[in-house]
Amino acid sequence: MTFESREELEHHVVMLHRDRVSVRAIARSLKMGRPRVNRILEKHGEAREEPHSALPAPLERTPRSSKLDTYRPRVLKLLEQYEGITSQRVFEILKEEGYEGRLTVVKDHVRRVRPEEKPEVSQSVEAALPGTLAESDWSPFTVPFTHAPTKTLQVFGYILRYSHRKHFTFYPTSDLHALMDGHVRAFTRFEGVARKCKYDNQKAVVLRWEGRQPIYNPRFVDFATYYDFQAEACRPFHPNDKPRVERSFYELQKSFFNGRSFRDEEDLKAQLAHWQDTVCDVRVHKKVKRTALELFEEERGHLLPLPVHHYDTARVVYRVCDIEGYVAWQGNRYGVPVEHVTDLLPVRVTQSEILIYAVNLACVARHELRPPGKGEDIRLPGRPAARRGADLDQLRQAFRDLGEQAVRFLTGLESAQPRSAAYHARLVLALRERFSTLDLLAALAHAVQFGAFEHGAVERILVARAAPRSLDEYVAEATAKKLATALGECDTAPRDLSEYDWLPCGKKP
Repeated sequence: MTFESREELEHHVVMLHRDRVSVRAIARSLKMGRPRVNRILEKHGEAREEPHSALPAPLERTPRSSKLDTYRPRVLKLLEQYEGITSQRVFEILKEEGYEGRLTVVKDHVRRVRPEEKPEVSQSVEAALPGTLAESDWSPFTVPFTHAPTKTLQVFGYILRYSHRKHFTFYPTSDLHALMDGHVRAFTRFEGVARKCKYDNQKAVVLRWEGRQPIYNPRFVDFATYYDFQAEACRPFHPNDKPRVERSFYELQKSFFNGRSFRDEEDLKAQLAHWQDTVCDVRVHKKVKRTALELFEEERGHLLPLPVHHYDTARVVYRVCDIEGYVAWQGNRYGVPVEHVTDLLPVRVTQSEILIYAVNLACVARHELRPPGKGEDIRLPGRPAARRGADLDQLRQAFRDLGEQAVRFLTGLESAQPRSAAYHARLVLALRERFSTLDLLAALAHAVQFGAFEHGAVERILVARAAPRSLDEYVAEATAKKLATALGECDTAPRDLSEYDWLPCGKKP
């Protein structure tokens, strides 16, 4: 029996074997050896079990030496130590340790050791013209420090949509003042402002929604007006309205935090600035094949110019100077000159310092802002460590400023308790924080009438006869006193309205 091709021969062998003809009988009938029949049947069985592939099987190449060979254990250790670390970050670490090879070699090795996750289909992103659109948001990160306790910090992000250039800043909280300060730092770094910026529904930007209309925070509206940009609130539960800034926090986690350790917050901020300038800005974008800095050169001229002076993002509050000459703020006390004891003082708080002003708005103290809740007392330069407070001579001036009733009480107090007069006087003045000045003077007059020269007696009188006041009333009282001092009393007598009739003519009727 003759066959036209090898395939026909193999087909005939398989058909005979299917009909349960023995190998010996197949070999005798086709005049071939039994080993050849067995090879045909084995090949047919393997072909039925192996999957089909349109691509040829890859050739097995002989392994050759690579510059990465000595660093393979280091790569495995990094992958175990930092879950999700990127190939770019592994390359940066190896390069610092002396690796002289290329990035592609590291990428191929990391891909073999740790297969990539299945990519998700991304949604379309609205294109933006240069300088027209930015995005801003917050994200919390828990940072373990090597020489400080672990702390959860809020990361402010500001992204230019066209050039993909990014700016990040760390803050302890994500309140309005931190938001404005983050914008100012981003504007300074980019030397300009995008015409529109998108935000989510954070209270610092959007107070609430009335139907489909967002009600913006007036202070932030004033901030946006100062820099001439428009704030746009994204729809609730639509994170894809600002995808660039959402994705940027993922990049920050994968590229910056992975493979790095930080001593403290100062080291964290220094490494962040270095990463933004040397890695984030110069990384080639996968789609446009250009770096953020190259795209930013096209966008720079389209950004809005900055004003001569930046917006004042500081927080302004009123605080009472206690009897020991300190102003309290977030769990710490900051020293003030003792002549301002019991005064209600304006306090200006920035991200790095606290400034305390007198009633006439002259700056009387300036301190570096301490971490909240430390319980520290920050003294003025030259002030001794003792916490005794104002002495009796300074207290006499404070009582004279209050009026005759206060002077009469202090005189009786010095006669009744000469050794502890200053102690009681300080506590009496401290009652101004809770009660109005008029109520305090009435209580002092009552105490003088009955010879009750002791701060506890004055406090009991106030509790029984007066109502504690709010801070707004204290501010109003201080403002009225300041205006009266500056403007004085108005002694102008009212005039007859008929006198104004002849003014246009210049003659009296």
